[in-house]
Amino acid sequence: MLRPDPSTPEGAAIRALHDTITGIEESAGELPGADVVPVVEGWLGQFDFTEPPEPSAPDAAPEQAPTALVELGVRYVLHVAGRSYPTPIARDAAIRDELGIAPTRYFLLLNAIIDQADALRLAPVLVNRLRRLRETKRTAREAGQAGDEPADAAGQ
Repeated sequence: MLRPDPSTPEGAAIRALHDTITGIEESAGELPGADVVPVVEGWLGQFDFTEPPEPSAPDAAPEQAPTALVELGVRYVLHVAGRSYPTPIARDAAIRDELGIAPTRYFLLLNAIIDQADALRLAPVLVNRLRRLRETKRTAREAGQAGDEPADAAGQ
């Protein structure tokens, strides 16, 4: 398991997100729900997902590493969302095993990620599919048609 280094800006941001979500969980007495989405969106807003400039000097590479690491994390979250699973239980187990987070938190993070323009650049077909699926489910829920449908790969 990775341990964020609070002495780096990225590590401090990860710790701050963890502390915020944990605080919400402690105050609510349960895992956070929709109230976490603005927190995650704000947190993701701290990062630059654009392509890093070409290094002009050998010492420029360490400055690009955090951006590349964050982009790698976003790519991995999208990769997990793009895979198919035989059952929702298998999907949830893969999320727990591979990412080390609860599926609920994963889907909150995924929802925040697919709203980012840079995610669209990284995986346009997948992000558009997940956005359409989310909107379809939202529309059905608002129309009162959300029955006992099984969760799918987007989990939304």
